[in-house]
Amino acid sequence: MNSPDDLVPVPPRSGLCLRIIDPPDGAVNQRFYREVGHAWNWKACAEWTTRRWNDYLLSNPVTTVVVVLDDCEIGYGELINRDGDVEILSFGLLSSSIGKGLGGPSLELVVRYSWTIGAVYHVWLHTCEQDHPRALGNYQRCGFELYDTKDDPVPETRPGT
Repeated sequence: MNSPDDLVPVPPRSGLCLRIIDPPDGAVNQRFYREVGHAWNWKACAEWTTRRWNDYLLSNPVTTVVVVLDDCEIGYGELINRDGDVEILSFGLLSSSIGKGLGGPSLELVVRYSWTIGAVYHVWLHTCEQDHPRALGNYQRCGFELYDTKDDPVPETRPGT
């Protein structure tokens, strides 16, 4: 996504908001990574301890946001601003919130917030077979353009680890 104007709004969902985790808390990232990623076989950080998550968050400028609906946590996103290119490292909903029409509105909140974390020129993300089958379509409906496709294996570690 090359501009905040590329973001395609969806009808707002009453009671849906973001909670910014500040200061960073590895226990939050650990819990959401495991719970959201379990169904999609996310492995790169699944075995990390809370201490390893804290070390990672302290040594990388990662912003964690929790998606909240009516005071109930339903999903999360991890964002990193690399010199104006914000990457959404992780995004997803808890299994109890999938199939309820919350993916689009939740993604819009995360993307909208991504444009606010410093000087931002692009917002981007990766997707793969280890994401919800409707993830790519959701990203494209939100305004993301397909940039590149590769038949590479999923990396075993995250950048900066």
